[in-house]
Amino acid sequence: MMKMNAGLKKLAVMLTITAILLSLTQANMKMVSSSDTGRKIDVFTQKIPFNGKGINQSSDAFEPQELVILYALVTYNEAPIANKLVAFQVNNPANAFQNITIVGVSSTNQSGIAQFSFRIPWPSENAEQIVFGEWSAIATVDIADQVVVDTLTFQVGWIIKITNITTLNARLEPQTRYLRREVIVFDLTVENIALTLKSATIMIDAQDADSYPIIHIEMDNLVFQPGENHVRAYSQIPTAAAIGEATVSAAAYTAPPKISGVLYSPAALSTFEIIRVPVLVEKHDIAVLTVSPSKTLVYTGEIINIYVVVKNEGTYIESFNVTAFYDSNVVGTYFVNSLHPDNEKLLVFYWNTRNVTEGNYTLSAEANVVPGEANIDNNRFVDGVVWVKPWVFPPVWKIPIWLLALLFLLAMLIGILLLLVLICALLRRRRRKKKDKMVIPPIPPTIMPFQRSKKCRVCGKEFLGVYTFCPYCFTFHGKDYK
Repeated sequence: MMKMNAGLKKLAVMLTITAILLSLTQANMKMVSSSDTGRKIDVFTQKIPFNGKGINQSSDAFEPQELVILYALVTYNEAPIANKLVAFQVNNPANAFQNITIVGVSSTNQSGIAQFSFRIPWPSENAEQIVFGEWSAIATVDIADQVVVDTLTFQVGWIIKITNITTLNARLEPQTRYLRREVIVFDLTVENIALTLKSATIMIDAQDADSYPIIHIEMDNLVFQPGENHVRAYSQIPTAAAIGEATVSAAAYTAPPKISGVLYSPAALSTFEIIRVPVLVEKHDIAVLTVSPSKTLVYTGEIINIYVVVKNEGTYIESFNVTAFYDSNVVGTYFVNSLHPDNEKLLVFYWNTRNVTEGNYTLSAEANVVPGEANIDNNRFVDGVVWVKPWVFPPVWKIPIWLLALLFLLAMLIGILLLLVLICALLRRRRRKKKDKMVIPPIPPTIMPFQRSKKCRVCGKEFLGVYTFCPYCFTFHGKDYK
């Protein structure tokens, strides 16, 4: 009897849904949006704060098999309507494998809210292609002989997913081959499809070619922004790691598994190679790397520099001679003392071209063969051509006419100034000599100073009458003796 009642209830629900959907196609029934004045229905989810409240809004994302609760608020002139049948329909994204349609019906409560829930399905085959993407939901209700609708969209996928693993070296450069005890950096790309911050624990595990665990990294309580994020983790290749291809996996958890954390998404996988230290082959090898002159055009008698770079490409400390040439002529010899393996040295030769005839000369340098050296092809290097020309006096500079005119005017002005200074000096000297010649004559012995005096008619000063000229202003007073 119980099973029969349950079957009848299911049948009644399906009939009700069918009736509501069929009513949308009737000619005397008009479908209106919730944006119209008065009648309104608003469908949203439980994902607060981004639950899709409002007309034709989007909700936050859901993950596979998560419970979705749809709410529909039915109002008329902003007042809730109770006991109204609301129809729900949900569709998965369009795909080539399976189209999913979920329908439901519910009545509004005293607050005007109808509720319908379902779980995101997870098929056994092609699940991600069928389920992942944007889902759409629609809620309809009949208010006063008019059907009112509202729509809602939401994403379904892995909320937190590691989409890529890149291995880097200590300089943060991409690298896939590592020596034992070398630093390895894991660069993870983490995607958060939710509209809010999400916390996660990231665990990275690596196994060597023999499937032995060699690296375990756990990063707890990481916070990821919506969208794409990057996380880096540093480690070191163990000395006991097996040579060959190693596998690394990285996964995001809600919390560490030891405290009941579960995976957000499947782990991401990548590989890198562990290699042996290269065997060092002992050898003697000296190489001349470059020969270059300080200039390529010189005049006879000039001294130019010839730069030679030598390198010890062997594994022993070497001492040797290096000789520089122009054509077959020796420029000079330099002794290199104790050059360490893999080191370079710059040598500078000075070439005096005083006795060199005109022509083009090819430069070269040669290092002598050290004991035990097998590769002697790189002991000589030929490069650089120098052109030696006979010395000629450089041409006289051509001075512009305007500059010559300016120099002439300046010379004239300076000459005039010097002439004026000379004239002034001569006049001053002549005046000084004239003053020196004006000496006051002595008093005649026959005329005593107390006999008489006279007053100058020009300056008004008195002076002895024996003077013909006034001793103060030099005015002539010769007529006073008539």
